[in-house]
Amino acid sequence: MRISGSGTGGAYSGGGSRSDRFRKRHRPGQKVRGVLIKNLPDAMAWVDIDGERLLAQLETAHPEGSRLLFLVQQLVPRIVLKELTGGTHGNAAGALGRISDFDSARTLFENRFRPALTQAGVFGRPLPLPDFLALLAANPPIHAAYQDAANCALPLSRSLQEADKGALVYQPWLAPTGRRQATIVRHALDDSRLTETLIEFDHTRTGLTRVQFLCKTDTLSCRVQLQHPEHAQALSRYLATRTHPGTPFHIQHLGIAKLPRTSHSGILAELLFKR
Repeated sequence: MRISGSGTGGAYSGGGSRSDRFRKRHRPGQKVRGVLIKNLPDAMAWVDIDGERLLAQLETAHPEGSRLLFLVQQLVPRIVLKELTGGTHGNAAGALGRISDFDSARTLFENRFRPALTQAGVFGRPLPLPDFLALLAANPPIHAAYQDAANCALPLSRSLQEADKGALVYQPWLAPTGRRQATIVRHALDDSRLTETLIEFDHTRTGLTRVQFLCKTDTLSCRVQLQHPEHAQALSRYLATRTHPGTPFHIQHLGIAKLPRTSHSGILAELLFKR
C-alpha cells in the first residue's frame, strides 16, 4: 500500500505537507492504525492516520469506517505502508485476531500516553478519571488513540459476554505507569449480588499484576497476585498505610500471592481460550 499526502489521485511523490508531517511522527518498522474514510475508484481510498487525511492504495477492499493496521515500510522517497491483516478463520483464530487488534491499539495509545504523563509532570502519580479526561481533551491524537483502543475492546467484550465470562473495559487511568491494562467485570452465576472485578496490568517491578475485587452488599474484598512475588512484602506494607475515608464499604485485604504461571499470558487469553 502506498500513501500520498498531496491529495491528487495516482500521485505518490509524497511531497505534500501531510506526508511531511507523517514522516516527522513515524519511523520505518512502526505500526500505525488508521480509519478508512472514503473508498475511491481503482482501489484508492482516503484514510485518517493520527489525524492526518491521506490518500492510499489498498491491497484489499474494506468498508468505509474500517479500522486498519499498517506497518511503516519506508518513508522516503515515498511513504509505503504494508497492511497487516489477521487472515484468520474459526472462533479461536477470530478471538486471537481480536486480541491482536486490541493489543496493537492499546500499545499505540500507551506509546503516546506515557510521554504525555511525563510532560504534564504526573508520571508515577495516581491519575483520577477527571484528570485523565482532561489530558485526553488537551491532546486530540492521544484522545483518538484511546478511542481506537476502547473500540477494539468492544468485540472482545461481546465475545466474553456471549460466553458468560464477564465484560471487558479498558481503563488505563487505573494503572497509568503500567502497560497492557484490562478490566474484567462479572457476576457470580450462583449469587447475583456478588460482583467480581479483575484489574490487570504489567508493572516494571511486579511484572504482570492482577487485582481481584469482590463486592457484595457493604463489603469489598481485595486480593493481589504478582508475577514477581518478591515485592509482596513491600506492597503489603504500602497497602496497610492506605485509608479510604468516605467509602460505604467495609474493606478486607485478602493478601498477596504469586500469579500462577498458567496465567502469565494475560486474563484475556485465559478467559477466551480456556474452557
